Amino acid sequence: MSEPWDEQARQKRYEELLQQIGAALIGTAPQGWRRIDLIAKIVEGVQDFGLTVIMSDMSTPEVEPPATAGQALLELRKLMYDQQRGAWLSARYVINPPGEFRIFYNYDHDPLWEPPIQPAFFERDLTTYPRPAEAVPGWLRRTIEQARTGQPETN
Repeated sequence: MSEPWDEQARQKRYEELLQQIGAALIGTAPQGWRRIDLIAKIVEGVQDFGLTVIMSDMSTPEVEPPATAGQALLELRKLMYDQQRGAWLSARYVINPPGEFRIFYNYDHDPLWEPPIQPAFFERDLTTYPRPAEAVPGWLRRTIEQARTGQPETN
């Protein structure tokens, strides 16, 4: 009997989620799009999705990120959690016509929330998705310390 998420099942679900995200984004974009670019910033308890659609004439109409893509990204983050690396902090999903896509994951760099989120969210995220001490980037370590002490970060 196999584990609930053996590697083959994980890979299959990973591919399904990527397809769901892509289908939702293409379904939301107006006809004539040239590029779709979704940036997801996620930590435990808070998420931010920014969608840019570039049209053939280089205009960028206002398009809301589809909720189904957001839900799929939340599941994708949980699925991809790795005990040695932690969970990614942001992801970028880019689609070029007719449906070629690339996705990039950020495990280490500050996703630069605007406006900034409370340090306690990062602390909660690290509790939910722990990493070994050597895999915690310096900026994240300082942010967690700020959450624990309630002191603003000093440079």
